[in-house]
Amino acid sequence: MRRYLQFIVVLALLLPVAAKAQSRGRNGRDDRSERIARVIGDCEQRTNEFLKAVESAWGRERHNNDQLDRDAARLEQALNRVRDSWNRNHDYGRTRGNIGAAITAGRNVNRTLSHHRLGPRVTQEWGAIKTELDNLAEVFEQPRIRW
Repeated sequence: MRRYLQFIVVLALLLPVAAKAQSRGRNGRDDRSERIARVIGDCEQRTNEFLKAVESAWGRERHNNDQLDRDAARLEQALNRVRDSWNRNHDYGRTRGNIGAAITAGRNVNRTLSHHRLGPRVTQEWGAIKTELDNLAEVFEQPRIRW
């Protein structure tokens, strides 16, 4: 009887600790999912701002350079696929696979921009996108982007 009572006391002491640890695990996953969604949303928002800045710069001095337009469109499409794959069912693996295309498109934009000066707003917006793409790579456990 005494062993039985000791067992119940130990169980009563450990049960709240185990429940708290399990709860923390769920909250950790929820926190990670929320962070991923936030990073993806920030990337998309920054890309939209960048596209507006590029269009504005082209309006003032239209160069015959459709390469930047194509690269920026590819980046936007890649980020749409990232968003869609994450929002559809929070499929980490599929979304992670789409991150590679977004990073490649970002590198292409960076390379194209290195040959053209489109003003401070475009440069500022592109710097913000690079930061967001770095965050995206980090949250999906990919190596830091070499720009």
